[in-house]
Amino acid sequence: MDLDFNITLGNRSMVPHEYHKDLLHVDVCIFPDEYHKDLTQNSSVVLLLIVLYMLIIVLALLGNLLVIWTVWINSHMHTVTNYYIVNLAVSDLLVAALVIPLKLLEYTVPCRWQIFRSDGLCSVVYYLLPVFVFASVLTLAAISIERSHILCY
Repeated sequence: MDLDFNITLGNRSMVPHEYHKDLLHVDVCIFPDEYHKDLTQNSSVVLLLIVLYMLIIVLALLGNLLVIWTVWINSHMHTVTNYYIVNLAVSDLLVAALVIPLKLLEYTVPCRWQIFRSDGLCSVVYYLLPVFVFASVLTLAAISIERSHILCY
């Protein structure tokens, strides 16, 4: 079965001729500029994303480090609930230190750099993101259960 997909934009083909037969291995970097124009390819939007992401990263790192340091230094804060809060701060710290910078790269790096072409980096990013998010959510659930147990019993 020989399929020949040919998407056109005006009078230009969207799929390069050499890829008509093998659409599973299309290099998206060689498409015309009009193929997938979105706001993340605009240089002012990229600059805004970088500034906002860096602000979020810095604030998240500082805030979570302050929480961890405060509980560590003050011995009267060594309670079960505060340990849950430290666990939440650690998982959020890992998100801010590892996942958010990699997502920023994914959103802003030009296609020709091919940073996420390796299966290893994609696997690491898409493994760590849910692990850290689930750790945060499950810690919040544990705090809620512990608080309700204290109130009810």
